[in-house]
Amino acid sequence: MSVAKYQTVQVMTADKVSLIIMLYDGILRFNKLAQMAIGNNDIGGRGRYLNRSLAIIGELTTALDGDEGGEIAANLARLYEFCTIAITEANLRNDASRIEPVNRVISELKAGWEAISTERQKQERAEPRSLSCGA
Repeated sequence: MSVAKYQTVQVMTADKVSLIIMLYDGILRFNKLAQMAIGNNDIGGRGRYLNRSLAIIGELTTALDGDEGGEIAANLARLYEFCTIAITEANLRNDASRIEPVNRVISELKAGWEAISTERQKQERAEPRSLSCGA
């Protein structure tokens, strides 16, 4: 199976929490690649990778539900806006250091979602499974 097919299967079978974690991983990966591109004076690479990070952040922002998420959704929206501004400035100024605060924010958010995922897995393992005998 090719890497692209594996990734597609992984995304299609992921629960929402796992999907958010994957998206955060994508942002961090593209940001690191952009930082390397800036260090190598690769303007095209910088723009390509930062645009991918911005696209993911845009999707995360669009997925927020202010009615359902309330204050949490509003706080996430502000964090995503901060990230968007910092990445845009990094791109305009060719400044890798402006990406680092974004990496810290996204890493903290990712850690929070990973904790949720871990707790869910613990709860699922602790729940007794019902067996049906078909009798």
